[in-house]
Amino acid sequence: MKKYIYTLIVSVLPQFSTFSQPYTELGTLKLQKYSSDKNETNEYSAAVFIPMVTKKNNYLILGAGYNKLSLKNSLNKPLISNLGALSIQLGGLINLNNDWSLTGMMIQKISSDFEDLSKKDYQIGAIGFLTKKLNKHVKYKLGLFYNQEFWGPQIFPILGFDFILSDKLRFFGLLPRIMTLEYQISKSGYLGFKFNMKRTSYRLAQQYTHGYVQEFKIETQGYIDYYLSDVLTLFGTFGYAPIRTYKIFETSDILSEDYLAEFDNQIMAQVGLAIRIRSDN
Repeated sequence: MKKYIYTLIVSVLPQFSTFSQPYTELGTLKLQKYSSDKNETNEYSAAVFIPMVTKKNNYLILGAGYNKLSLKNSLNKPLISNLGALSIQLGGLINLNNDWSLTGMMIQKISSDFEDLSKKDYQIGAIGFLTKKLNKHVKYKLGLFYNQEFWGPQIFPILGFDFILSDKLRFFGLLPRIMTLEYQISKSGYLGFKFNMKRTSYRLAQQYTHGYVQEFKIETQGYIDYYLSDVLTLFGTFGYAPIRTYKIFETSDILSEDYLAEFDNQIMAQVGLAIRIRSDN
């Protein structure tokens, strides 16, 4: 049975690497820290991803994720010190032929300070894209992303790519969110450079008249992945966030719009453990 499950997951890998990376991440736990002289931010994340084969070699996608931001100041405790998001994903992948596939996913999320949960904390989103395999070295994607943020709809086109430049060097991404250049240094080790961009929002409690925090950040990271076994991966990241802002909107006089301005560009580090199976092994 164990061998059968492993074989099934490996058969799924070439399909789900279309999400922007040459591996399927079935589960992950990570801690990310931003630090400066006066304040710091800790971000805790956990996620699971379950692909299931259906008829005609298509796939059903189930997933869930949670992340929490903890804001700390050595001089003054922030009135808003915790923000978080809990999401559930449901989607599928349809193989149109040997070279084309269609991926779609609905994302339902609660994003708030978790002080007094209500339907106002709810967001709904979706992602869909076509994947074209040109040859064994080149693959590209084209699609659309949507999420109903608290300021309104966030919609942008998706342009993905996966270039195998050599036996050890790979360049892949899903623009405008992420780009990665990765080099295999050994059978179990990988070094890489990554660019990340994120823009999202968190609903605040009723005492702040249900205002919201808008988070926007751009990060540049160097990372190392080490495979402790065929599936268990230890990873670490060190980098810098040249742009990182938290703006508060539509609140009462208790908070000003620039209240979280001091949590800005900072040095960041990340460590985590994941269950991954690579499509290139």
